[in-house]
This record gives sequence, structure tokens and C-alpha cells, in this order.
Amino acid sequence: MRSIRQFLVANLLIGVLFATNLAILSNLYFGYKTIRPHLDAQMVIMAYSLDAFLQDDVFANQHASRLRDKVKHYTTSIQSTPYDDQAYIEELHRSLDTIQFKIFNRRGELIARSPDAPQLNKPTPLGFGSSMINQEKWRTFQLVTKQNRRIVIFQPHHARLYIEENANIKAIIIILLTIPPLGLFLWVIISRSLVSIGEASDEIKRREHNNLNSISLSRVPTEIQPLIIEINSLFDRLHSNFMRESRFAADAAHELKTPLAALKTHVQVAQSMRTAKDIKGCLDKINQGVDRANHTIDQLLTLSRTMPDVHMNAHALIQLSQIVKQVVAEQAPTALKRDISLSVDDQIAGDSLIFGHEVALQTLVSNLVDNAIRYSPENTTISLILSAIDDRYQLQVIDQGPGIPESLRERVFERFYRVVGTQQTGTGLGLNIVHQIVQLHKGDIQLSTSESGNGLTVTVTLPKPQDIHTVTE
Repeated sequence: MRSIRQFLVANLLIGVLFATNLAILSNLYFGYKTIRPHLDAQMVIMAYSLDAFLQDDVFANQHASRLRDKVKHYTTSIQSTPYDDQAYIEELHRSLDTIQFKIFNRRGELIARSPDAPQLNKPTPLGFGSSMINQEKWRTFQLVTKQNRRIVIFQPHHARLYIEENANIKAIIIILLTIPPLGLFLWVIISRSLVSIGEASDEIKRREHNNLNSISLSRVPTEIQPLIIEINSLFDRLHSNFMRESRFAADAAHELKTPLAALKTHVQVAQSMRTAKDIKGCLDKINQGVDRANHTIDQLLTLSRTMPDVHMNAHALIQLSQIVKQVVAEQAPTALKRDISLSVDDQIAGDSLIFGHEVALQTLVSNLVDNAIRYSPENTTISLILSAIDDRYQLQVIDQGPGIPESLRERVFERFYRVVGTQQTGTGLGLNIVHQIVQLHKGDIQLSTSESGNGLTVTVTLPKPQDIHTVTE
């Protein structure tokens, strides 16, 4: 796995090297542009200085002769001249050899020259120019005086490059020497900035497996706070799931304990019976107890499968009207046994697409219809009305049973809660499962008294696909 520290240091150093190279190239270019005029200015000053020295025609030849004699010795004479910076004395001696000159009279005769002035193969241009002399490039400056004397100043190209490069190379070396300590400095700074990440990691590592408390954000850098917030959110969801599972296990154990105890009692009673008729009666009760236990187990399994977040990744577009009609067809035989008729009024024109989990929605409709059949008197009708209101679908299940008192309509959604005095067997999980599935699909459920004044009307509203997409994004 790639290290954040190494990644940051490496990329910052690459950025520094890129900026350094850019600075070096810029320094070389602008240094050359800056130093070149100064070197040319020295050549101009020397030419005019020589012209001023030879200004008087009467003494021009005498001055030129004296000049010729003196320049033969100026490079050796400087050796004895005091210089206040001995570290650069060699640079001074090298610089004295860089500029050479030749002086010609009006007839073109050479009257004076420096010791190392090159031999001209062809005339040099007036003013500044460049010439190849003996396979060496020279920078030249030619001045024609009022007396028609020609003063030619020479400077070798390699000497000019040396001066230009030497001025820049030292700066470049200093820049390059700063890179290693800069890398070390970056390493230290980045390491210190990552200490808080290590502390957060250590805190998580030291935690007990059942400690799902949130991680403190007090010392966490702003950049990784979103990560820690998401981890805390995960802890909260895990805690909720653990609590829900724990509560579910406790409720399941409690609910299964009653039918098992009843079965044991009936078995003990059957063992004490002497006649076949009495034993058969006990066996019938045992059979009913087994059916009730099976129903309880089925409901518990259904409840566990419809817990929040279990099916969110399995949602798809499905036809709600088809689910309603399919469930009614499946429940019709059970209803017919009690002479109860089931009617479906589909008021939706066209598709009734909904974004949801097919099995969960089938369970929802099945539990509502099953409850209505259980609590409805014989020779009655259970109506299912499916309609669309604005941006939501509405499903109503209307029966003619005893209904539910208004004061208990919130409590019946609790697990294992059953209205006191109910004659029908049940687990108290049906409406809880329905409520959970409705919440899973971001819908709503309401209980009310039927318009006839008798029975119960269960109204479920579910959002159309565009709304459910907005909620789950």
C-alpha cells in the first residue's frame, strides 16, 4: 500500500525540482541577457578610453609607442598590485586576458596592440560584430575616430560564456544544495501532520469489539474529518443493527417460549389420558400449537428479512398492481373457506411502476389481506383499492371486522403487540412487518374506521419512482 508520507514528499520534491529547473533555465537566459550588455559596455569604454589617450595628433605616434611598450607588461605588473579579495585573484588575472585591442592609423598601419590580440584575416564590421579568427569566435567592436584612426576591441566568445556561466552556476549550485535539506524538512513536517491520523488509528485499534462509540474529532485534521465522520456513521448504524438484532433475538425467544410450553403441557395431559377420544383431543391441540409455532417462526423469519437496509440494494422497478392482484389470487382460497369475497379496484390508468423490493412488497400486501381475512366475519367482502394521488400511489385494504380502537392504532405496529380480547390466533408481528416494509420504501401507513362505520381501513401510500430515487441518492 502506498504511503501518504512518501507520496507527498516525493511529489513535493518533484514539484520543487521542476520549479528549480525552470528557475535555472530562466536564470541562464536572463543572466545572459543581463551580462552581455555589461561586457559590451566594457569594450566600448575601452575603445573610447584609448581614443581619448590618442586624441592629440602631434603626440599620437609617441603615445602609441609608449602604449605599445606598456601593454607588453600590464599583465605581469598586476601580479604585484594589492587586491582586497584574494579568493578571486585568479578570476581577476583571467579577466585581464579577455579584452584585447588593435589601433590602426589613417593609412591602415598598425600602431599599437595588446599582447594577445588576434591576427585579422578580414576587416571587422563597424560597431559590434562577431568574427571567426583562427577557428575561434571573437566578439568585436570597431571605433573610427575623428582622426580616422581605427580602434578594434576583441573579446573571445569562450571568455564571455565563462563569465556568464560562472555567474549563474554558483547560484544553481546553491539552489541544488538546498534540495536535500528541503526534502528532510518536508518529511518532518508531513510526518508531524500525520500524527493525528496515527492517533485515530491507534484509538480504533485499542477499542473493544463491542465499543461502537463515536471517534472524537477534536484532534483530527480537517482533511480527514469526512472519513472519521463516515466511520462514526458506520458505528452508529452497526450499533443500531446490533441493538435491533439483540432485541429481535430476545423477542423471538419470548414469543416461541409460550407455544412450546403449551405443547409440553398438552403432551403431559395426553400422557395421562386413558381413552382414545381424550388423547385425540390433546393431539388436536398439539397440532394447533405446532401450526401456531410454525406461523410464529414464519413471521419471525419474514421480520428478519424486512429489517431496514437489508434489501436496499435489491430494489428495482416493479408493477404494484400486479403484486396486488397476485396476492389476492393466492389468498382467494383461504377467503373462500370462510365465504369471504376479495375485490380489487385498480383505478390507475396505465403503469403503476414503483421502485422497491418485490418480495417485501408481496409480504406487505399479503399480511394486510391475511389480517383482514382473519378478523372479518363470514359472508363479508374485503376491498382493495389501488389509486394514484399526485406523486404517490395509495393502497387501501377495507374489511368489515371489529376494527381497532383509535387509542391503540399506534401500538399495534409494535412487535408482538395484540389487542386484548382478540379471539383470533396470531403472533402480533403482521402489522409490525407491514410498518417496517413501508418505512423501507419511504412510505406511510394509516389506520382508520371504514366509511360504513364498521371494520378497519388500512391506507398505505408509497412514492412514485422519481421521489424514491431522490430519497435514496
